[in-house]
Amino acid sequence: MTSLDLVQMAGILDDAETLGTRIKTLMVGVVLGVMYLVSVAMTWGQTKSVLKTVVVAVGGAAVLAIVANVTVLRDKIGEDIKTAGAHRSVSAPVLSGGETLPGEDGR
Repeated sequence: MTSLDLVQMAGILDDAETLGTRIKTLMVGVVLGVMYLVSVAMTWGQTKSVLKTVVVAVGGAAVLAIVANVTVLRDKIGEDIKTAGAHRSVSAPVLSGGETLPGEDGR
């Protein structure tokens, strides 16, 4: 087996992985989209209420937006946690013997 064969095999594996990721993304999008449409249609069919249908549509759209942007939200939350923790330092007094903390009356 030559190095050219290994490079071609690596390229094929990389292409297959990329294709798998794209298919997974497509399936998640299709399944979530169909579930969204079915929930809105079922709500309208069962209640015939415009208000309830709009609430389901807005709620479903919010869920779809969160799922579509989950990696961005995950990274943003991680950055917020890291930066908030980096700016604060916690220090506590170290008691070595019979001292009391300020505000304690010894009881």
